Amino acid sequence: MEKIKKRIEEIFSSMGIKPKEINTKKDNSSKKDQELIDVDISLNQEDAEWFLNESAMGMRALQHLVRLVLFKDIKNRPFLVLDINKHKQKAKRVLEEKALEVAQKVRREKKALSLEPMSAYERRLIHMKLAEQPDIITESSGEEPNRKIIIRPYP
Repeated sequence: MEKIKKRIEEIFSSMGIKPKEINTKKDNSSKKDQELIDVDISLNQEDAEWFLNESAMGMRALQHLVRLVLFKDIKNRPFLVLDINKHKQKAKRVLEEKALEVAQKVRREKKALSLEPMSAYERRLIHMKLAEQPDIITESSGEEPNRKIIIRPYP
């Protein structure tokens, strides 16, 4: 984990940015074989805006770059989730609340509903949250970048 922190500090340093704090942790709670590594980065607000503007495209690009740099020689690369100033944490709460609202609507109307296309990370969050609901099932449908989730009542 120290190697991950060091590499991220080097990447930021090459951009002239000094993170306030970088925290890393492994999360093996997923049932899949793939290891999950959470990286929480704290930046001053001005620097964070560069990464969080335009639907956090900069943060997603940084996450992709960090994953490639760190795990280029590893066949089964860990799933890396990079968050800046708790942006994803806040967005996760909003997404989970939306998923629960749609699940309620599915229960009331007793028919399947689909959500708008979203990233694999966002779909994973919804699948995991709604897996806790015994009367609801979820499935992903479509091809990237238009892949979305369909939420339906269980049988």
